[in-house]
Amino acid sequence: MHSFYPSTVTVEASRGAGGEHLVIDRNNGKITVVNTANSVGAFAAAPQRTMSAHGVMGMINLLRGPYLVLITGREVAGTIGLSTVYRVTETRVVKVAADSRVVSGTDAFDESTYLRLLHKGLSAESFFFSYDFDLTSSLERQQQKRADTPVCLASSAMYKTANDEFFFNKYLSEPLIEAVADSSNAGVFVLPVIHGFFDCKHVIIKGTSFNYVLVTRRGRKRQGTRYFSRGADEDGNVSNFAETEQIVDFAASNAASINRELEGLQMSYVQLRGSIPIVWAQVINMRYVPTLKVDIDASRDRFNKHMNRIISTYNEVVAVNLVNKVKYEKPMGDGFAQLSREFNNPRYHYTHFDFHKECSKMRWDRISILMDELAEYNTRFGYFKVKRNTKDHSMGGEALHLQTGVVRSNCMDCLDRTNVVQSELARVILTRQLRESGVFSSTDVISNFPEMMSMMNNLWADNADAVSCAYSGTGALKTDFTRTGERSKLGALQDGRNSVERYFRGNFFDGDRQDATDLLLGKFKPKSGMHPFTDNLSLESKALVGTVYISIFMLIYAFFFPRGGHWFCTSNFLFVTSWVMVLALVFWTVKDKHTGELLNWPRLSAYPFRPVVLRANSAISLPLVDRLFSSAATKASLRNDDIKKAWPTDKKKA
Repeated sequence: MHSFYPSTVTVEASRGAGGEHLVIDRNNGKITVVNTANSVGAFAAAPQRTMSAHGVMGMINLLRGPYLVLITGREVAGTIGLSTVYRVTETRVVKVAADSRVVSGTDAFDESTYLRLLHKGLSAESFFFSYDFDLTSSLERQQQKRADTPVCLASSAMYKTANDEFFFNKYLSEPLIEAVADSSNAGVFVLPVIHGFFDCKHVIIKGTSFNYVLVTRRGRKRQGTRYFSRGADEDGNVSNFAETEQIVDFAASNAASINRELEGLQMSYVQLRGSIPIVWAQVINMRYVPTLKVDIDASRDRFNKHMNRIISTYNEVVAVNLVNKVKYEKPMGDGFAQLSREFNNPRYHYTHFDFHKECSKMRWDRISILMDELAEYNTRFGYFKVKRNTKDHSMGGEALHLQTGVVRSNCMDCLDRTNVVQSELARVILTRQLRESGVFSSTDVISNFPEMMSMMNNLWADNADAVSCAYSGTGALKTDFTRTGERSKLGALQDGRNSVERYFRGNFFDGDRQDATDLLLGKFKPKSGMHPFTDNLSLESKALVGTVYISIFMLIYAFFFPRGGHWFCTSNFLFVTSWVMVLALVFWTVKDKHTGELLNWPRLSAYPFRPVVLRANSAISLPLVDRLFSSAATKASLRNDDIKKAWPTDKKKA
């Protein structure tokens, strides 16, 4: 319950807080913990308004002051053991600052833009949480951190043991964490939320039932969109880093078996994905394939930090590189291989599987070549297995064996090829788990049970789409193979549609999505007077944008009110063709001269590869027309400019 008073906002928990409330000062945003039992009359006055929420995602300071981010909608996504996991279906950003705190002028415009970006970042349908289960941590990590202490701890302590890498709302929660640091109960107000995927399916097979759980946790330390967040940063954090855990849960309340040895059993298998840990970028330029930039010399320290961190966390790692060994992607594969050789750590292993070459012409069965290559590591690494207390199914219990290493997969985006390989690895391990637990015989395979195979395929495809939407803005490619085990022409057609959508998003929309992510994760903190959204387009750029709007309007007009009475008459065909040619000319002009202004670049964080905006001559000019009507000397100069033209990625943001 949230109550708004003239000078304070109080936050009450429905359970677990032991009478403690949070009190937020509406003038300075300071948060204190107050025990109502010791503050008689403190809340005697009627509040101006009240609202209910399912949890507090955190608090963020914008130009006008603090805002609370509340979880106002949720749905049950599934269970792990006896704990319920929820998906966030609705959030609400509520102004905490006193009504007297106002901003005006450009600051007011900036404030409204910050709020729009914040809502965009929160609009993802892939936030998950639990009140009594640490969803940020794998089962094995929970076992290591808490030993025999039940995971169904008082939630006041849960945030203290949350995995910092996957505690996605950590930045938003920092004001709350600081406020409740000395309280024994008020930690109930800090709710760790993950970003990624979670689903749970009930499986009945050969007289035994269990829950099959799939959870993906996306890292928070280097996130964004695919073209604006690539490679590794100075601390070794990589883009699109994610941990995926497959859980076979016999500790669920609906699990049943005639084999008493299975009661309370949980088995999990963890995999990683992440951008190639070197310094690289793909710079948008309105071409279908962006300009690739790779700097191996600047990558060694970042590569080493990243791999050392993984080894310290997961003990041993096999890096599976799925990029092409030729043409455009070759520098990435060569750089990864070179740094892997130089790393020279006995607990690090590297293999390169040219996915597109090996599986070309619909030969998707050849993924088995990679599975055979990884079989040795899968056997040695194993999986996590624990026997829970059969009376309360708490997270305490005996760990029967641990997963001693992890497979880290990547392609260029860590989406499509990576998804296919991860789902195949998961299938191999699941077969082994069910055989070793006695559910399967030594000859049983998952393909012998169509319903189970279909369930697993669809769950992994849904996981692929969720991770892909978060990074690229569209569903994943190649999910027809993940869902059916076969590559189809219809699936290839769907991949083509998604690829075209990714192109337009990458060039014209993803700058805003990157800004939304940077604001949500605290990479950018608003300050008065910064004005990052000021419109400084040249006259020529404004004219080009206006022409696009006019052209689209004319094409829509021709669709609903065709000239000559129907769509295919000559006059309407010529009318449509003319406006399409105008759009094509504008497209060419933007590509030739105005990518620095008119493509959708991030604004909140400096992006070093944005081209410099030159305004030496603000007169409107069209490149094709220039060539047609210019003198011979001018044409020669223009041709020389084309020859010398290089994408200015070494220049700073204008």
